[in-house]
This record gives sequence, structure tokens and C-alpha cells, in this order.
Amino acid sequence: MPTRSSLITLILLLAAVSLTGCVYSREIAQTRRDLERHYPEADFDRQIIINLGPRSLHTFGWLAGLAPEDEAQMARDYLYEIDRVKVGIYQVDSMPDLDDFDPPSIRRFERDGWEVAVKAQEDDGVVWVLYRERYDQVRDIYAIVLSDEELVLARVKGHLNRLLEKVMDDHYRIHEFVDELEIGYR
Repeated sequence: MPTRSSLITLILLLAAVSLTGCVYSREIAQTRRDLERHYPEADFDRQIIINLGPRSLHTFGWLAGLAPEDEAQMARDYLYEIDRVKVGIYQVDSMPDLDDFDPPSIRRFERDGWEVAVKAQEDDGVVWVLYRERYDQVRDIYAIVLSDEELVLARVKGHLNRLLEKVMDDHYRIHEFVDELEIGYR
């Protein structure tokens, strides 16, 4: 059972994290304005914007590391590779024509060197994943997801090559473990 002092410490820690500038992201808000300017028929109403920096992410990683579960330990390791996460969620009040929706054509994405990694379109929405390299390493990923109901903008900055390597190693290790379990039950 947690002691009173550990609960107070946890509450103070969470308060400190919430006061480290993790409430709003001008970049995400600007991307929304750029989309509305580029697509005049579009109208997106802000629901939430979150900006988590290294202190917040490392604190969450530290807290995850306190849990004994393997998944929590993996989350801790992943969070240490991420420097910043920015997310904006907007309600779609007026939807642009998806056939013409091409976020990379917005000047700031072109100017800042973003490349398209994935574009997936279905009847009710579209997903764009953009990335940017620095010194032959993926350092930024920007996801734009637009459906009939919402627009989600997310940017992740960090050591994303290392993060992907960790994810793949963990995935491989988990599948190897499951295969061993299945062999043991035969």
C-alpha cells in the first residue's frame, strides 16, 4: 500500500509535469490554420491540443519503469527515445474533398523538407504519414488523419530509428516467446 508521502510525491510530480508547457502547441494550431487556408471549404473545431516535452515524457517513462509488467518496461524504453509529442484533435465541421486533399503540398511542409511515407485513403477518410530526416536518421514523423468526424494532427520528434529498432526487437522477441510456448504445449 502506498504511503502518504509517496502519494504526495506522485501528485506533486504530476502537477510539475502538467505545468511544463504541455498544454498547447502553436505548431499544431498553425497546421490546422494552414489546412483551412489551403482548403477554404474545410472547417475544423479544436477539441484538444497536447504538447509533451522531454521532461514529461521521461517522467512518464520513469513512472512506467516502476511497474513490473514487461509492457510497462517496453513503454519506458520507447519513451526515452522520444523528445516531443504534439497532438491536436479537431471536430470536422466542414470536410474538404478528399480527392484534392494533399497536405504535403502545403508550403510549410514542402519548405521544411517533409517526405511522404504513407498515404492511405478510404471512402470515409485519409491518412498521411510524413517524415523528415537529419543526418540520415529519421528525427520527425507527422501524421495527418482526416475522417468525416475528426482531424487528428500528431508530430513525434526524437531518435525514431532507434525507437523503431526497439519496437521491432520487442516484436520479434515476443513472437519467439509465443512460438516457444506453442511448441511446449504440443
